[in-house]
This record gives sequence, C-alpha cells and structure tokens, in this order.
Amino acid sequence: MGELDANSVVDNDYCFACGQQNPFGLHLRFKPEKGGIAAFFTPGPHLQGFAGVLHGGIAATVLDDVMNNLVTRVRGKLVVTAKIEVRFRRPVPVGKPLVCRARITEERGNFFRAEGDIRLADGSEILVEGSCLLAEVS
Repeated sequence: MGELDANSVVDNDYCFACGQQNPFGLHLRFKPEKGGIAAFFTPGPHLQGFAGVLHGGIAATVLDDVMNNLVTRVRGKLVVTAKIEVRFRRPVPVGKPLVCRARITEERGNFFRAEGDIRLADGSEILVEGSCLLAEVS
C-alpha cells in the first residue's frame, strides 16, 4: 500500500458516519457553531451494545468523524486521525436525540488537535468525551 495523498482520498458519500448514500450508516449532518461544529443524531437499537445502550465503538466513531469534519469543513484541510482518546463517562442511550460537538484546540504545521463530546441533545451532562490528533493529507 502506497502513501496516502490527497489524490488517493475520494469521498464517495459512503462514509459509515456521515455518508448520506450508505444505507447502514449514521447519516451525520454537521452544523457550524461558534468555535466549532455540531452533529445531531438519534441512534437506533441496531447500534446498541448492551440493551438500550449505544455500543462504545459507535460513540467513538461519532466523535472521530465530528472532530475530523471540524477540520475539513472549518479549516478546509483534508485530515486523517493519527491518534484518538475516548473517555466514557455515562452510558449513551439509544433512541434519544444526541449532540456531538467538537472544537480545534491546537494547530501546528500539518497537525491539528481537537476535542469533542457527546451529550443528550438538551445539552445536559457529558456522556462521552474525546480528543484526537489529526494529520493533514498532503
């Protein structure tokens, strides 16, 4: 496998997290906000781990995608995740409206650091939080 470059990365709208053409995807849609970006979604029971609880891997996927799209949409840079850290504070319920918000915390050369969290859509306590290092695709 060769080096990843901007010419080899193609968005065909089938991304599991945000691709609108993926019949099995999450279909995240993004809304710019002051200082960042948000995605609102309601996970269905097919995404659960334990009964009524969103699978942790899906929560991590949402955080990853929102932080990535933050840099892509706000800074106009194509990036990939180099490192991600996720902290699970509370079980994330399925069937309830949620919001994932992200913001850039540092920009250095071709690297960005971002932080994000998932909450109930009413903005109450943090359910999941994370941070990542994103590398610009040259």
